[in-house]
Amino acid sequence: MSVSDESVSSTPAPTTPARAFRAGGRSRAHTPSLTAHRIDAAAHAAHLAGHPDASFLQNPDWAVLKQAWGSRSVGFFHGDRLVGSALILTRRLPVPSRIPVTGRAHLAYVSGGPVLDAGVDLLEALDALTTLVRADGAFQLRVGPPGTVRRWAADDVRKALPRDEHAALLDLPPAHEDAEALALQQRLREAGWRTEDPGEEFADGQPVFQARIPLDPSSGPEEGLEAVLARMSSSSRKRSRRSLRAGLTIDRHTGRPDADTLAVWERLSDDTAARDGFAARPTDYFRTLLEQFGAAEPVHTELLVARTEGEPAAAAFTIRQGQIAWRPYSASSSRHRKIDAPRALQVTQIQDSLAAGCRVFDLGGVSGTLRQDHRLAGLTEFKTTQGADIVQTHGEWDLPLNRPLAAAFRLYMARR
Repeated sequence: MSVSDESVSSTPAPTTPARAFRAGGRSRAHTPSLTAHRIDAAAHAAHLAGHPDASFLQNPDWAVLKQAWGSRSVGFFHGDRLVGSALILTRRLPVPSRIPVTGRAHLAYVSGGPVLDAGVDLLEALDALTTLVRADGAFQLRVGPPGTVRRWAADDVRKALPRDEHAALLDLPPAHEDAEALALQQRLREAGWRTEDPGEEFADGQPVFQARIPLDPSSGPEEGLEAVLARMSSSSRKRSRRSLRAGLTIDRHTGRPDADTLAVWERLSDDTAARDGFAARPTDYFRTLLEQFGAAEPVHTELLVARTEGEPAAAAFTIRQGQIAWRPYSASSSRHRKIDAPRALQVTQIQDSLAAGCRVFDLGGVSGTLRQDHRLAGLTEFKTTQGADIVQTHGEWDLPLNRPLAAAFRLYMARR
């Protein structure tokens, strides 16, 4: 299952970053009980605007890309004050809706959320959310809380791969470990939530381990870029600089794409999929990504195409929201691989992100393995040579609300 898919209007007050929710014990004597209610998309987007580190997966307009899912925006309230938000994607059991009980039963899924103001307790928010989705007929609630548990420096991971001293990232001492995040996970377990141990393969949903390049926009785009280049391996740095001298022109596309732009992307995407052995997403998905999600607030979506002598050599999407930029999709031509056009695009995306004030450039998921003979080890090696640290997120946690239906749904998804 992949994620990544009526209202009460409310005007939110300015908020602080989403990562600041309390991980320690509850303080009910000082904190009013939370309630959860549906809100409209405008109130939801306005709340996200005050959280510059919130994931675009929590943007209410992300649901337009999840055609097999329903969606709703939910707000968390202390009295009349909005203190959190969540995009809930819903997926029904494969039975007719007219059948009693099971006909309205669904999985409720919150990826990269909920997004909470500073001081709001996550477990209290999840209690309120559970009450709401249970009343709506959910048989299971799945959430992917924001925040990181551990971080490994790019150099440490890159050097560990060829040594075979550690079989997995979790065996390698991290550069940083967050005690509050570990305490939060213990509280989730005690409250009945369960998560799968991260394995070597990518599972359904969002990867537990993510590759992220830290950015410092305060020094300006030029110095910020030099700092990123300095994080790269020497060979990656040399190839990135060389790609900028290859005489490439870069076209930018936002909003509704024309047929020629989509045809270029489709051709490069099909070439990449055939070369790397995966199934390309349908072109309509990317049309929607640019045309509808690209018009959402507070997000910016852009397609960059690099050309050599007028011929498309590579393309990549950028999604920016708040202080985070993502490079979720990229493709390149087999014919022009020697000029490293994807590297030139990535440098351009990083420059754009620095100019926009971003503090993170997210390269997406990696495996938890450090075994060099594993098929996904090359992906980890490549991303760390680009200067990306590896972070362990909270992953995704499940709370069964109807155990027989939750078990039936797992069986159905496993057989698809």
